[in-house]
Amino acid sequence: MNTLSRNAATLSMPSDTEIVITREFSAPRALVFEAMSRPEHLQRWWGPRRLTMQVCEVDLRVGGAWRFVVRDPETGREDAFSGEYCEITPPERVVFVERYEPIPGSDHVVTSTLTETEGKTMLHAHIQYASVEHRDGHLMSGMEPGLQESYHRLDEVLDELSRRS
Repeated sequence: MNTLSRNAATLSMPSDTEIVITREFSAPRALVFEAMSRPEHLQRWWGPRRLTMQVCEVDLRVGGAWRFVVRDPETGREDAFSGEYCEITPPERVVFVERYEPIPGSDHVVTSTLTETEGKTMLHAHIQYASVEHRDGHLMSGMEPGLQESYHRLDEVLDELSRRS
């Protein structure tokens, strides 16, 4: 049975410097946490399908760093994202800094919380930006369509992992 969720993430902006993302996944919280934190899973779903992940480094500990580099095979363009982990409470909460490396000062703080109800997991991601310009720049970068596609890809990974267990 295919349990893929085809729901969309919801984005809201409670202030000029925040975005809140909510999305339900049809998988237990521990599995969602695993898929969102282990490189072998992240490289299969993070980013739009047309991109290939060239670098996927995760040092999942408080003070540890992460770095992803994605490449568009059509244009050869590479984009790098990185950050540091501030707080980790598996499998329910991760707080981390995220930056888009080509833009100095683009750091923002993401607080991701996972809650499980009846085998489904709700992601609540709060993003705090330094300014309205940074928030709006992130939105105008194609963040939302990329996020939606990434989460649909995550559904596929979760469905495969669920069938294995």
